[in-house]
Amino acid sequence: MLLSRDARRKLAALQGGSEHPQRERAAHAGEGSCEESMAATVVAPNPEMPAGQVVQHSLGSYLSIRLTPADIGAWAEEVAGRVFTELARSAVLPIEAPHQVAFLDLETTGLSSTPVFLIGLLHVGGHGPHVHQLLARDYAEEEAAVAAGLDLLSGAKVLVSFNGRSFDVPFLRDRTRYHRMEWTVAPERHVDVLWVARRQRDLQVPDHRLITLESRVCGRRRAGDIPGELIPAAYHRFVDTGETDEMALILQHNQIDLLTTAELAAQWPEGIALSRSTR
Repeated sequence: MLLSRDARRKLAALQGGSEHPQRERAAHAGEGSCEESMAATVVAPNPEMPAGQVVQHSLGSYLSIRLTPADIGAWAEEVAGRVFTELARSAVLPIEAPHQVAFLDLETTGLSSTPVFLIGLLHVGGHGPHVHQLLARDYAEEEAAVAAGLDLLSGAKVLVSFNGRSFDVPFLRDRTRYHRMEWTVAPERHVDVLWVARRQRDLQVPDHRLITLESRVCGRRRAGDIPGELIPAAYHRFVDTGETDEMALILQHNQIDLLTTAELAAQWPEGIALSRSTR
């Protein structure tokens, strides 16, 4: 279902002009788990829809959202500065060149053979790190968002994800095939941080979900985060109504996933260096 004219108008004003079990991430906020109690930093929910730009692609339109870590929050700015300084120092990723490294995280409407509605990328370029999110505001915009995502990813020498080998990349490849596009993503290396985490023998965690590692390793937990299994239904409501409160939480969820993946990569440079180089 496409957004109504009324809903489009409301969204334009804001612009100014499931659980994925394979990812082993996301749990209900406020459950008081032991790993949450160990985290020193609490990230508050942000119900505000970030400003974006409607991009007219040859295959249609989509919403492009670009954020610096400072736009996301003081915690994100501190994390990004520390993370990318460490990655540059350890020289495990070629982050000195713009857009050679891309951190990837998708939000989808199901586990397979369903639309992907949000492609989240964390780039490290000449102007520093920034988050770039490509949002399909309705189902008809998926094709243009996927094509734009492929354009951005095709320039990456290194792709970094959290369980992207099993979920994100196969899922995006499937949607590329569905829309009869050419798969142009061919990084020299794909580093899956979940695989790296599982190889840390001294890591004492009850599981390897991203949210657990975020709490135990990064010392951070999320307050009011939207659980991953509720995201597909929340997106469908967004398409039906144009209401943006839940979509703002989904965008924040995706932003934090990207930053946490980067922070974990910097935490284990030896594991990143040993990660096998396959496409």
